[in-house]
Amino acid sequence: MLRASVEASGLKANLMAVADPGITSGIPAGAELLAFADAVSGADSPALSRARAALLTALGPAALVQAAAIAANFSMNDRAANATGIILESIFVRDSADYRAQLGIDRYASARNTLK
Repeated sequence: MLRASVEASGLKANLMAVADPGITSGIPAGAELLAFADAVSGADSPALSRARAALLTALGPAALVQAAAIAANFSMNDRAANATGIILESIFVRDSADYRAQLGIDRYASARNTLK
């Protein structure tokens, strides 16, 4: 979904920034968005507060709400799929092979059960 959104927006983004914080993403406020995504998926409340404040400053309240809603939706989708044992459909496995390899996603423990 991220790759499709970037392509639809016309932006030239480097998705490797997701895996390597030293790389610039090419997305407006990309560093703040990545920090927010990392903080949302972690357990460090002060880090989340800092990331939320930085994103609010960089993009404003509407974008902060959108980012939080998107993060919540991704979390919900992943949890529902994991809980029910849904396996990634073969078309998505095939179409995502290049960037999964670049980002190292196939090495994640959860990928072993969903990439069939």
